[in-house]
Amino acid sequence: MCIRDRFYDAGLLDEMIVQIGSVTLVTGKPLFPRRVLSPVLRLVSVRQMGTGLAELRYEVHKGATN
Repeated sequence: MCIRDRFYDAGLLDEMIVQIGSVTLVTGKPLFPRRVLSPVLRLVSVRQMGTGLAELRYEVHKGATN
């Protein structure tokens, strides 16, 4: 389990910033090793960063359930 998962499980994340690049991979690894259901993540913003790269900013709503 990586440190990001430990912070998430302990409820210590307020936001998550994910950068997505336009590449083709045969296989990949999920951002989290399981499906994130609670707390709810709310998409706050999307920003294009040059060609083929985007940044997604999520707010972590503690106490909200899916």
